[in-house]
Amino acid sequence: MSTTSNSIRRARSGDAAEIYRLARLFTPRLGQDAEDFEKNFQSLVNDSSWFICVAESVQGLSGYAAAQDYGRGLRTPFTVGRLHDLFVAPAARRTGTGMKLVEEVFHWARQRSVPMILDWQATPESIAFYESFGMDADFTGDFPQCPGFSLDLRPRQ
Repeated sequence: MSTTSNSIRRARSGDAAEIYRLARLFTPRLGQDAEDFEKNFQSLVNDSSWFICVAESVQGLSGYAAAQDYGRGLRTPFTVGRLHDLFVAPAARRTGTGMKLVEEVFHWARQRSVPMILDWQATPESIAFYESFGMDADFTGDFPQCPGFSLDLRPRQ
């Protein structure tokens, strides 16, 4: 598959089946069938607190990312977000597709009306990928083998 022509766009309602296919590649025992996935996807794709984007080429979708803005806390002037999923099909890896998807999520986070701290955990295989953005892995926590990363968009004082 030629992936150099991938474009990144916001997911649409009609993408559910292809994103389900990709999600099953990422997690073969997904825990939900296509119908349940479709219902969940439809509830999230148009929810303003969620951002789902896809990598698309003439061959179809080759990756997706999904992030959520949990909103402000009672005493905080910022929101907390989470990058839940980043997946690129094996044939499209090491082509820049993952970087484009992450950059699109970062762009979404920067455009929010309230500054955000975007957090996520990395698989052991993806640590170097996230470090290539100039980020430091945080190995402290419940799962040190899956370190945390953060994009802190709060204004510096």
